[in-house]
This record gives sequence, structure tokens and C-alpha cells, in this order.
Amino acid sequence: MKTISKIILLSLTVMAFVVKANAAGDVKFSINDGVASAELKTQMEKHVSSLLSALNAAQRENRDIRYDASVITTEAQQQIDMLWMNVHFFCEESDIVERCLTTSNGYQVRNIPLVLTPLAGEKIDEDYQEAVINFDKKGTIVSFFFTIGMNMYAKVMQNKSEISDIRRRMQILDYVEHFRTAYNMKDMPFLQQVFSDDALIITGRVVKVEKSDLFPQGNKVLYKKQTKQQYLTNLGNAFKAAKYIKVNFDDIKVVAHPTKANVYGVTLHQEWNTNRYSDEGIVFMIWDFTNEDAPKIHVRTWQPDWIDKDKGQRLNPNDVFTLSDFVL
Repeated sequence: MKTISKIILLSLTVMAFVVKANAAGDVKFSINDGVASAELKTQMEKHVSSLLSALNAAQRENRDIRYDASVITTEAQQQIDMLWMNVHFFCEESDIVERCLTTSNGYQVRNIPLVLTPLAGEKIDEDYQEAVINFDKKGTIVSFFFTIGMNMYAKVMQNKSEISDIRRRMQILDYVEHFRTAYNMKDMPFLQQVFSDDALIITGRVVKVEKSDLFPQGNKVLYKKQTKQQYLTNLGNAFKAAKYIKVNFDDIKVVAHPTKANVYGVTLHQEWNTNRYSDEGIVFMIWDFTNEDAPKIHVRTWQPDWIDKDKGQRLNPNDVFTLSDFVL
């Protein structure tokens, strides 16, 4: 009887330890492929595990994130802190296994599962997102962004007919993800940097007009042009007014310019949500990668996805902006 009691007590003790460990939110990250050096692989695994565990502790205790400065750069810490000011997030998986990709500057791991949670007093639902973590060649974490969906990433990476250089495809997607995350973390310095000084910004909105042969539905899209400074000023005001901003990109397509090297058209579907306003539309951008370390956006357009959502009327695909609509 005493032996049985001891076994039960031991079992309860083990269970309590497991529950306590899970409650602590520690995350174990493993790399199953992509890093030749066993020492580097182990170091990168420890770095990601440390970061995700720190995020979980901060979210659970509703406080700032306490980083291990030996695993992550100051710049990457600032990126995460800017996101943290907008929305909190944690990793509910205790054991993650992913492959590692080689980039031009180091390494990358994708598909890091995160749950986004509203800040105190905000009435928004939890949301699932994935993160991408970039490392330098020594395995130090140098950036942290929210990703586009894995199916979209794979679609672009596998499309050799448009852009044959796999390294360039990866660069474009990395910057698109950085661009998307910049809205989520209200990163005005990055947006100021990434738009060229003479960037053209075009925004469309649906207006009612008299029905005619040209506008049989009684709706048309009215377009407004803005300079870079006008756009960023208006965007800065929107950032200040919104408690949170949640931007998602999907249905991405990347096309190389037919005559200009290093210039690409990027078309994607955007969902924009804040506590004050939400919309969905089609974003087209012209990116110039002549300077790979500091690519520029020359054109950004936004068109409404729906002409009349109640009637199921979408924007005609033939009316969506493309590279042929602009002369650089």
C-alpha cells in the first residue's frame, strides 16, 4: 500500500512539474535541415528558443520584453518592441521544428506560429500570425517580421517564369514582409526610407454617379494622387489616431519589368483593420532593387476590392494597375 501511495505521489509530482513547465511558456525550437555546422545550428536553436520564451513570459505577465542581448541585435529588439506597443503576441507551441533557409546575408527560419492578443481595453479577437526570423552568418537574430502566408511565399518562390533568380525572389518577399510589418508597428522611419523622394501614390475610392452606358452600375472609382510627403503625413495622422493597426497581405504576384533591370511590379490583396476603420483592396507597387541594400518604392496604388459589396460587384481585373500603366 505504501508503495502504491509513493507511486501516486511521484506521478502527481511529475504532473505538477509538467504543468508548471508548460505554464512558464518555455519554447524549444529545433532546426531539422539547412545548417551544415552543428555548432551554429545549436546556437541558432538556443537563440530562437530564448526569444520565444521571453515573448511568452512578457505576454503572460503583461510587461515589456526582457531580451538576452547576446542572442539578438538592438535593431531587432526595437522592431519587436514597436510591434509590442501595438499588439502583444505569444507562441503557444512548446516544441517547434522548422528547416533553415540560406539568405544573401545569413540565414532565415519561417513559419513561427504566434497568437496575437489585444492590449488591455481593446475589443478585438485573438489572431493567428506567423513570423520570420533572420540571422546574420554568426547566428545572431537581426530581424523579426510578420510573414505573408506560406502558400503565397511558396507560389512566388516556385514561379521561375517571372523571375529566374531565386535570390532576388527571396529579397523581394523579405522586403514585402518588412513593408507589411512596418504598418503593424507604425514604423514611420522605415516608410520614409523605403519610398523614393518622387514616389507616386494613388488611392481610389468608389463614388456614386448617374447610371449610363459607361457606368451601368451607377458606381465609379475616383482616383487621388499624392506625393510621398502628403501620403506619409496622412499616414502618420492615422497612426496617431489608431490604438492598433493590423495589416495582412495575400494573393501576391511579382512580375519583372520587361525592359528595366532590377525593377519589379508587386500586386497583392490588402486587409487593413484598426479600432477606427477597416477596408480591403488591391495594392500595386513598383519596387526598384538597383541598390539591393536600400530598395525603393517608386509607385504605390490602392484600389477598392469591391465596387458594390452588397451586390457582389468586384473591381474588374482589367482595371487593376500594372507595370504597363506607368513610365519610369
